[in-house]
Amino acid sequence: MKRLEKHVVERHMWLDLAKGLGICLVVMYHTCEGILNSFQQDTESIMALTNFFRSWLMPMFFMVSGMLIRRSINEKSIQANKSKLLDWVYIYVVWSIIIYLVRLLSNSFTNTNMAANEILFILWDPVPTIWFIYALALSHALTLLLKNQSPTLVLSTALTINLVNGAFFGWFESSIFEKFGWIYLFYALGFYKGNELIGIIKSQKLSLLGPIFFIGFGFLLALYRGEFHPFSKPFISVAMSLAFLIMCYRVELLLKDNVFFKFWVYIGNISLFIYLTHFVFPAATRMVLLKLGLYSFTANILAAVALAMIIGFIASKLSKTQPVKLLFNRPQLRNKME
Repeated sequence: MKRLEKHVVERHMWLDLAKGLGICLVVMYHTCEGILNSFQQDTESIMALTNFFRSWLMPMFFMVSGMLIRRSINEKSIQANKSKLLDWVYIYVVWSIIIYLVRLLSNSFTNTNMAANEILFILWDPVPTIWFIYALALSHALTLLLKNQSPTLVLSTALTINLVNGAFFGWFESSIFEKFGWIYLFYALGFYKGNELIGIIKSQKLSLLGPIFFIGFGFLLALYRGEFHPFSKPFISVAMSLAFLIMCYRVELLLKDNVFFKFWVYIGNISLFIYLTHFVFPAATRMVLLKLGLYSFTANILAAVALAMIIGFIASKLSKTQPVKLLFNRPQLRNKME
């Protein structure tokens, strides 16, 4: 049993690869949403891409986060976990203020429509894009409280909440609980069933089926996502997330020493910096390309992703220096927790 548990706590490059590819797809998704909000015609392909991303992308991130948090929750002290939670709270507040100010100041020339009083509601209604950090902190806190409870009980309760939230969409509209009720299932699945999930991901029998399912069923989701019953969606999200992770694992086996592979692993390592700083680029690249007369949906998406990666890289390097460090690290006197 101990040998199996090591599979979850060890750092696997294929998980970083998943984060690296995933964060670029998140930027693509947010750019696609901006395109849909800005244009009314010829957006069928963009809508298809949006449907595809919505079906599995954030569930995959939370599933991976649940796998990676096991060591911290199971082995580190309560004080160390509290410190980590405070780190998330600090990042959430700081970047909520930054995103709020940027979007408020750009109201006159974008379609963000940020209300002046929105910053007052971040305790229950996050400003756009930053909800991920809030939900991650809540997931960590709740799992810390429930870590000794029956996995079956926790997962069945999380699934029930997910299904009810999907069936009666709008009950918790404009609150973090709408997102959290949807997403916690996947975090809990990664935490409680990480060993089993990794066993599935590494199964030789699924090495070919995973990519085939991801591409084939993903095509159906892109075209007909709205036709699927709400109760089927969490199961679809799990299946698509696992299929994506199977592909990432197989890529590691084939290309572990390849420079291209190592590049995407590195992008995964700085994915938080990309996530926090990317929010301005979907709209900014759209406006610049329009003014230059070079606009196309493809150019908008590629430019936003490229800039997000570049600025995320710069932010990761500057995060060790003052005063930029204060944007990413909670000021504290660090004590060794271990």
